[in-house]
Amino acid sequence: MADKQDGPTKADWVAAGLSALTAGGIEAVRVERLAVILGVSKGPFYWRFKNRGELLEAIIEFWKRDFTADLIEQTSHFDTPRERLEALAELAVVSTSGALDVAKTECALRAWAAQDPLPRAAVREVDAMRTKHLTEEFKLLGAPHPLAEQLAKAIYLALLGLYTVRQYTPELADEQSYLTAVRIALDAAQIQSSHSTEASGAKSRPEPDI
Repeated sequence: MADKQDGPTKADWVAAGLSALTAGGIEAVRVERLAVILGVSKGPFYWRFKNRGELLEAIIEFWKRDFTADLIEQTSHFDTPRERLEALAELAVVSTSGALDVAKTECALRAWAAQDPLPRAAVREVDAMRTKHLTEEFKLLGAPHPLAEQLAKAIYLALLGLYTVRQYTPELADEQSYLTAVRIALDAAQIQSSHSTEASGAKSRPEPDI
């Protein structure tokens, strides 16, 4: 009898499931199909998961961690918010993560979310997490909250657009253009910070004696 320590790990099933989702949509994420891909029978799947639903939850958690939390963590050691955001943008436009196509994976998760409340809640959570992080970094650059939030949404929406056109109009998917847009947004935040500092300094100067 095979030992539970043998065969695909939980991570192997998650990776296979996410690859299947990216390639064929949620209907492609079937235990039988994943078992064939991994070269085993269905039995070892149930050593790792109670059912398909538990696998789907694990796929979502993997996406939330590897495609968001880990990227933020990888840039946290930079000293300034500008450096952190520039590094984060560079990571965000990388075309693959392991064996996964980043753009296709993002689009596949969002297509699934349009059909199912489980991934829909996760996508909303991730969108909120990403835009909140960007907003806080822009605020650290000196932008007031409304502008920081607008700049955060602008570069995030541009990134989602980049992921979309990579699949259908690849010649339009210019990573350098996206990075230029990020730098322009960073400049705008810093210019606003400088103007605010100058205005504050002017107000604090004493009126000259007449």
